[in-house]
Amino acid sequence: MYARSSVSMLRLLVLLGATCVSGAMARGQEPVPAPDTPASKLIQSVSISPLVAFAGADLRVVVRVQPDAGNRRLQLSVDAPTFYASTERQLDGVDGARAHTFNLHELPAGDYEITAVLEGSHGVRSKITRQFKVMGENSDTGQPVERPQPTTRGRRGRGSD
Repeated sequence: MYARSSVSMLRLLVLLGATCVSGAMARGQEPVPAPDTPASKLIQSVSISPLVAFAGADLRVVVRVQPDAGNRRLQLSVDAPTFYASTERQLDGVDGARAHTFNLHELPAGDYEITAVLEGSHGVRSKITRQFKVMGENSDTGQPVERPQPTTRGRRGRGSD
């Protein structure tokens, strides 16, 4: 009984909403558009892998973007004291891809800052900055930082034979 009354109430609300919109159009008023995605949610994430990198390593950066009609361009810049790179991609608005992958090759040691900027036809819509570090020579002594040794684990299973 409760489900049936909920469905009939929902139908009534839908009919009232359609009547209000058509009434607004008849009076020459534009219906109120649905709110756009907030700018803070347009760039959903910026992920960097691997999480630990040593000098000379290649890294992959994945920027996830919420498809939106106002999206026009995605810019990515990577900045460090001894390295700079920048690239951009055209976006197809609502039809645009959600994930955009960028590859960084042979990074020197240093502290890095990655900035992803999403632009629309009226300027910057969203911006996210992330930091990461590439391990390498110790700047104090000029000696290379030792790589951690992999740990050896015992055999998994039901025990020894």
